[in-house]
Amino acid sequence: MALGLIRIESGLARGCLIAGIVLSAIFSAFFVKWCFANAVSPRAATKEVAELAELFGPNDPQTHYASAVLYEKTFGAEDLDHSLREFELATALSPNNYLLWLELGKARGRSGDLRGAERAFLRTLELAPNYADVQWAYGNFLLRDGRPDDGFSQIKTAVAGKPDYMASAVVTAMAFLENNPDSVRAFIGNTNLVNSALVKFAVSRKQFAEAAAAWDQIPPGEKLAGFSDVGKTLSNQLAEAKQFRLAVSVAASVWTNGGDGPSSAGRLFNGGFETAVKLKDSAMFDWQIGSGGDPQIGVSDEQKHSGSYSLYMIFNSMQSSDLRSVSQTIAVEPGRSYNFTAYCRADLKGSLAWEIVDAADGKVLGRTPSIQTFADWTGVAAGFTVPPGSDGVTVRLVRDGCSSPVCPISGKVWFDDIALSTPRTVGDLIS
Repeated sequence: MALGLIRIESGLARGCLIAGIVLSAIFSAFFVKWCFANAVSPRAATKEVAELAELFGPNDPQTHYASAVLYEKTFGAEDLDHSLREFELATALSPNNYLLWLELGKARGRSGDLRGAERAFLRTLELAPNYADVQWAYGNFLLRDGRPDDGFSQIKTAVAGKPDYMASAVVTAMAFLENNPDSVRAFIGNTNLVNSALVKFAVSRKQFAEAAAAWDQIPPGEKLAGFSDVGKTLSNQLAEAKQFRLAVSVAASVWTNGGDGPSSAGRLFNGGFETAVKLKDSAMFDWQIGSGGDPQIGVSDEQKHSGSYSLYMIFNSMQSSDLRSVSQTIAVEPGRSYNFTAYCRADLKGSLAWEIVDAADGKVLGRTPSIQTFADWTGVAAGFTVPPGSDGVTVRLVRDGCSSPVCPISGKVWFDDIALSTPRTVGDLIS
């Protein structure tokens, strides 16, 4: 391609061209400096870098904002003053940016300029009246300023727009309202989300009765529909705290494992095995089957004492430590006596027994006679009394008549119609 030359004969034309080149160079240099400052300022890790960014971009609100954030992190008195000045400069350079006004309001509040902080928050509300972050920050400012009615009104609005704030709102409200859940509901609302957050707050402080009371505020149908994870966590926490009666009442409200579920103290769940037995990840108060391969465990419809199914096990083990655990924890009434009963058929070399232990400390409370070989369905039973300070027991299948590590057992056994009952009189307690 041929190149052509443009001849500029007049001095005026030459002057205009030179001026254009100079202006273009100046503009390019300014643009490069601005881009450099704007790119460097958010990544500034030291005050020196922040100052360099401001030098290259003195009229860029981003450089002043980044400098303000960096100086604020040192917590030095002089640096905090410098940070506040930088927030002021950033806001002056971008007066319609609500985020800058929001940060300015927080900075003024930290410095003790409460009236200046409120002016900044009000300007933020003018620019972004429907933003939950703005309402949240202003509400917390009003609380610190001694205006709880206005403060909680803003916080309530913020939570409605951004439910993620609910947990923090409840923590804040409990601190301001002397840990009174009823006052929290009065200020923020007696909603399911509020009560769910109150449950989590109480559990985190191991206030289990208060957690259960907050859980009871949520309507039964809505517990399972929207808050089952909260209920399951609460039930597990209550059980870990040895509060088994409270735990079973919560578990019953979010039960999804089939059947009627555990409903009250003294009721063993799925003792007839008409509901599927999970081999892992069972819910609290359901049958718990340990890991391992011996015994093999399943539900059988070939042999049953009543109903359609029974629990079937095949043993072939030499070591007592290899026995796969089978157990269920049950909420019970403190100080009350119970009878444990189970029906079984068995063809075993070796023997088993059902044992009842205190779920709080593992102390053995009762034990059935040995289970060896029963050609027909045979009942085994044991009576026990719950210690006054406990409200949970665990029934578990154990080896019987074997005290050494080497304890061979082989054969088959079926279990059905396992239950707890309350004797009518002391004389009815099975010994």
